[in-house]
Amino acid sequence: MESHTNSQADTRALDQTRRRGVLAAAVGTIVEYYDLTVYAYLAVVVSPLFFPGGDPTASLLASLAVFASAYLMRPIGGIFFGRLGDRHGRKRALLLSVLLMGAGSLLMAFLPVYESVGILAPILLVVARLVQGFSAGGELGGALTYVYETVGPKRKGLGASFVALGSNSGFALAAIAVGTVSALTTDAQMSSWGWRIPFLLGVPLLLFCLWTRTRIEDTPQFTDSTTTVDVAKAPLTELLRTHPKQVLQVFGLGVAQNATGYMVLTYVAIHLVRQGGYDRTQVTWMTALIIVLIALLMPVAGLLVDRFGSVPVAAAGLIGSGILAYPAMSLMNGHGLAVAGLAFFVFALGTPLIQVATAPLFPSLFKSRVRLTGVALGFNLATIATGGTAAYIATWLIDRTGNSLSPAYFLLGSCLVGIVTLFSIRTATYGGSRTSSASDAETVAPLSIR
Repeated sequence: MESHTNSQADTRALDQTRRRGVLAAAVGTIVEYYDLTVYAYLAVVVSPLFFPGGDPTASLLASLAVFASAYLMRPIGGIFFGRLGDRHGRKRALLLSVLLMGAGSLLMAFLPVYESVGILAPILLVVARLVQGFSAGGELGGALTYVYETVGPKRKGLGASFVALGSNSGFALAAIAVGTVSALTTDAQMSSWGWRIPFLLGVPLLLFCLWTRTRIEDTPQFTDSTTTVDVAKAPLTELLRTHPKQVLQVFGLGVAQNATGYMVLTYVAIHLVRQGGYDRTQVTWMTALIIVLIALLMPVAGLLVDRFGSVPVAAAGLIGSGILAYPAMSLMNGHGLAVAGLAFFVFALGTPLIQVATAPLFPSLFKSRVRLTGVALGFNLATIATGGTAAYIATWLIDRTGNSLSPAYFLLGSCLVGIVTLFSIRTATYGGSRTSSASDAETVAPLSIR
């Protein structure tokens, strides 16, 4: 009887530890994507303040290029935090990444504009974005790795869904913050000082995240590896020698995930204002509502992953997004805001399937020794290709072709890359070349083959 009671107590303690770890990981992704995305939602307001000129399209493109510049630092940040996490612990990497993200956001909030300091203004803007990008390079990879190594083998999809929920909540909170400030200020006030407020509103989120992350322990897998001296001395070198194919697989899936995700989360709002001619404040609020609804579907997608596996769920999301891209974008122009919003929501339904299915699949491809480095490097390279650049590519395509629907072809191509990559992962897993340890093999089959 006593042993049974002790067993129940141990189980409850383990469940509490897992919940605390998932919460800490999820809150960090909220902070990351809030801080990164506030700038995107303010791009139309900020562009003339830092890039004045007679051509509003050129100013917007310059502002979006700065948005994308943060993503150039992500692979460098991923290598740095990957080494830190694989050698010194997942917890340490998670704490440092969110601290740097907060520093970059505070710098954004107090930046001088071009009218005050001239060319120094856009230079400081780029510096602030580079700091944010560097820290973001370790955040998602660290969160996915931490959750993957913390939750039980039967709940990896559900656990990872809360990381995806956190990232999308960050987007939603950014849209809500910008929408609220925009509604409470005039255009002149928004351009003068209102744009700074959403950056400052991220500080309470940062403090809460730091509190949650100081209360977690390192993952059991990493603790075991330090006990058995199974820690990689040079994670990046070992990764490139032993897992080059897996890095490419994360990259291929990341290309599709980032293209679909960032088009939904950052570009469509710009498209509705510039191409559809809808009111900016109304679009911002509608975007926030849709992102909230999509975020709430993340745990549902997690249950689907745990039931059917990552590959079929990801395939359904990719195929649906690719097919719906063109008709959805065509309905966003000239049919009224209600129809545009409905088309936006239906198209966005592929996002939770893709994001949640890939969240546990990425870390399952790597051994614990190089897991954080592998996930961070592959995913961050993909984020450069189609993530932070998605809004820029879409705006550039329309400007060059004169076709407001041309971004749909970019989405379709990205989804095809993801589908081809999924097939390669399925083949590699069936071939039995994936794992070298029992603990890894235990979780690969339900993630990849079902």
